[in-house]
Amino acid sequence: MSLPLSAEQLGAFARNGFLHVPGLVPEGELVEPDRDSLELIERGVAGPFGDKRWRYQEDREKGKEHCLYRVNDLAAADMPPSFQVLLAYPRLLAAIHQLVDGDDFAASVHALVFKLPRHGAPARWHQDPVKVFRFPVFNVDIYLDDATTDNACVRAFPGSHLAGHHDPAESPNFIESWTGGGDESCAGGAVAIPAKRGDVIFHATTLVHGSPWNRSEDLRRTIYFHIDHRRDVELAGDRWPQHQFAQAREVTARAIAMRAEQRPEEQPFPYG
Repeated sequence: MSLPLSAEQLGAFARNGFLHVPGLVPEGELVEPDRDSLELIERGVAGPFGDKRWRYQEDREKGKEHCLYRVNDLAAADMPPSFQVLLAYPRLLAAIHQLVDGDDFAASVHALVFKLPRHGAPARWHQDPVKVFRFPVFNVDIYLDDATTDNACVRAFPGSHLAGHHDPAESPNFIESWTGGGDESCAGGAVAIPAKRGDVIFHATTLVHGSPWNRSEDLRRTIYFHIDHRRDVELAGDRWPQHQFAQAREVTARAIAMRAEQRPEEQPFPYG
């Protein structure tokens, strides 16, 4: 199998803190996650029903109290297996392996993140809440729908990851030092990152990024995996999510084994 990412792409990721890879995941890999994601959204779209993995924000402007925007813990036993089969797609894992420079890695967070039509909750400017000790620590965003500026695609500040992680409680002005107080739709210096179905965006957890409300008629869904790697984990100590690395490796290995059982004709990713 040829390597998915070029040296130029790896360099762009290191410089900018994100990398958009068009068409990395082919259509055939998306059919079952597409179906299962719609079922998960339908289960919670009417409002909270007692399962805290379904997450909500309030849309005060439009008077809607419960706007579903996320489903956590896709690796749980009661979740559809299609998301784990997708994680184990060999070219996706090969790209992750390149980005961690060949280090041992695992997916420690598995989530479905989305913006509903008209009430698509924003992601306020932020860094992901992971203190990084050895770059890169990053998230993998697999797009099930096209993301455009009309339906509130993600925006980011290139190079902001190089400042490292800043706890908002300790550095309350850090985010504003990048945004200048501008919101997620118009802050100067931020770039929009549109994506098509099947595209993947890799973004460093320390990247300052966000997205505004989706007021369009579009549903925009992303399957999200957080990636840890051993060299960072060994420096992190008892911190979330690095302290879950052994468990995350087991989950990742099970995903690869599940896919291999379902697709015996395919060469699985060689996960050590």
